[in-house]
Amino acid sequence: MRVRHKLITVVSIALVVLAAAITYPRLRALLKPPEPIIQPHGSVLFKLKKGDPNVLIVSEDAMKAIDLKTEPVQAAPEPDPLELPGYLSVDPNRLVPIHSRFPGEVVQLGATKARDLDGKLTMRLLRYGDPIQKGDLLAVVWSTDIGQKKSELVDALSKLGLDEMVLNRRLRAGPGTVPELKVEEARRNVEADKILVNAAERTLRSWRLTEQEIDEVKEEAKQLRSNEQETAAAKTWSELQIWAPMDGIVIEKNVNVGEVVDTTDNLFKVADLTTLQVLAYVYEEDLPVLEQLKPEERHWKIDLKSDPNDPQRPGMFELIGDVIDSVTRTGPVIGWLNNADRKLRVNQFVRATIELPADPTMVSVPTSALVEEGGKEAVFVETDPLHHEITRRVVAVTRRGKDRIFIRAEPNEQERQQGTGPLKVGERVVMRGGLELDQVLSNLQSIGGAGTGEGE
Repeated sequence: MRVRHKLITVVSIALVVLAAAITYPRLRALLKPPEPIIQPHGSVLFKLKKGDPNVLIVSEDAMKAIDLKTEPVQAAPEPDPLELPGYLSVDPNRLVPIHSRFPGEVVQLGATKARDLDGKLTMRLLRYGDPIQKGDLLAVVWSTDIGQKKSELVDALSKLGLDEMVLNRRLRAGPGTVPELKVEEARRNVEADKILVNAAERTLRSWRLTEQEIDEVKEEAKQLRSNEQETAAAKTWSELQIWAPMDGIVIEKNVNVGEVVDTTDNLFKVADLTTLQVLAYVYEEDLPVLEQLKPEERHWKIDLKSDPNDPQRPGMFELIGDVIDSVTRTGPVIGWLNNADRKLRVNQFVRATIELPADPTMVSVPTSALVEEGGKEAVFVETDPLHHEITRRVVAVTRRGKDRIFIRAEPNEQERQQGTGPLKVGERVVMRGGLELDQVLSNLQSIGGAGTGEGE
């Protein structure tokens, strides 16, 4: 039994020694420090520049070994155009709702020349869509209010005429015939009548009666004093003519003959459609891009969504709204569009395309040039091609594209304090081999020297 136990012990010790003999060379190889990065003949492949631990001096052989490629920094290209959905509307400054200044009954509507079903040119009542010119008659309203105000002027004129007659008679009577007090009283009456006449005229003018209409009222007062037949003005005494205030198109007609209207009723709406308002919507993340545009750069091109063959029409936008819609997260952008040919229509859906200029404060490099480590973004810049000096430079990345990275050419003050450096157009950056250089630089910085273990 003891012999068997000793035999097992000897065999176990032999197996342990054999295992140790097999694994020792591998363990020794793992624990061995890495060989210096040197050429076969002993010269250095990489080394740090003296006094600047972020600058690598790379030998020709090392550049070939890691297939190092560089590319010049480019100015940031123009971004993709901004395309905004929107629609056309009436320019609010070219839209006039037509009201009656007095309540009353519509007794007449304006007429226009148009062709009937047989193609003959005839007169017909105004309709929606009819073109009108400033001064055209739109409607006539019979109102007792306007008749009353005209009558007040007639009464004032009539009283003035009688009082002037009394004054003239007293003056013609000669001195001492009529007491001076009576003469002064007649003068005061005439002055008071003139004040009433002026007040009545101002009231009619404030109600937008024309000078011709006021003259007709004065003529009617003369006829009444002379007991002659009533004038034509007397027949239209309580009529109020409503005239077109501007050239345009009737875009609403809400009245017919016989209707009783109030001062708040919209009888017509007239709009000048030669210029239309464009109301587009921009997402809030794109607002800063638009706000950076100068007033003279705020151009856009408008095309109809309903017509793919419609040519783009140039225009300008002037206003960027201050309110963001809480649901769509968009803000309004407002501009105006020439529609002299009348081919565009109100409420049509449009697409506004805005060409954005390149940002002069940005540069771009290939995506492969960016090295990210330790929360910082950097590129390797070839700062001295003659001596193969390559500098690791922390940069301020602003935007990432599919193939290119956009970087701020001049970092702001906060970025400078964090060690960020500038990047100029024309500087050459490493676009292939950057990761290898970053690893080498980190290793050399940790030992403070070159590929052979010593600094320059």
